[in-house]
Amino acid sequence: MYPEGIMNSRIRFAAKLLVFSLFLLMVSPLTALCRSDNFVDSDDYKSKDFKKGILVDYSELKDGKEVEWAWVASGIKLADYKLSIKSFDDATDDVGKSQLSSLKTIFIDELDKLKGSKGTLTAKISIHDIQKYSPGKAWIPFAGGHQMQAGVGVEVLFQDKSGKTVGKIRHFAREGVALESAAQESAEDIRKFINKN
Repeated sequence: MYPEGIMNSRIRFAAKLLVFSLFLLMVSPLTALCRSDNFVDSDDYKSKDFKKGILVDYSELKDGKEVEWAWVASGIKLADYKLSIKSFDDATDDVGKSQLSSLKTIFIDELDKLKGSKGTLTAKISIHDIQKYSPGKAWIPFAGGHQMQAGVGVEVLFQDKSGKTVGKIRHFAREGVALESAAQESAEDIRKFINKN
């Protein structure tokens, strides 16, 4: 049997640990809710690991719902236009030439589904982040199954026929084992955003 003083200190420690654990459980969802609506105020932008793509000015990007961050010029509805991909590049230099070609095909196939009738916008697309499938991340509590999947981050710049920028998207998506699966997820998210905006 433990002396009464030791037993009481262990009970107090267990009680404090329980209270602290409950506090963390309550605060975790709140931090997600408190995410900044402006990209330049976000932890993503301020991170030392921030990876730039083709966008020059990030100040207009806001929470995009279907995509992580987006901006569309006032008076423009992207869904009213068809899209033509003008350029598709890898800002990370982590993708081989043949794989870059297959990723480009995925985006072309997905964005060709847009059938707006007001003309055609050009899209410049840049891969800003590549994360290969990593089964070692499976141990991460609660999120490991998601974090271990392949991930592709892209930036998209939309321009009208005069070359004026009318929209921007910065998005990162994860899916499956292959980068092509993640690219498909990202392209579908971007198409869904365009259809709603």
